[in-house]
Amino acid sequence: MIQSIRNRFEYLNALVGAGNTGCPKQLAEKLGLSERAWYKLRDELVHDSGIPLRYSPERQTYCYAQPGELLFQFQHKLDDDSLEKLNGGWTVHCSLY
Repeated sequence: MIQSIRNRFEYLNALVGAGNTGCPKQLAEKLGLSERAWYKLRDELVHDSGIPLRYSPERQTYCYAQPGELLFQFQHKLDDDSLEKLNGGWTVHCSLY
């Protein structure tokens, strides 16, 4: 089940990135959802997750209102000790003094 959800998000991201979602009904079909289920998912993505997903009626496709992409992944967070050792985007492993 998780893999199918991940695949759906990756496919949605690819379609949006290519400007090839089609209208909401077409996108729902591409994602294997009912149109109503697509609107519910879209609302959750936009309102609950803050994804800047917008529909362009002129182009008849969804697009991101800001540069970026939709990812479905685990992101490792650094602990406080590791954060203190960060220096300009690099982790400092030894002291110079």
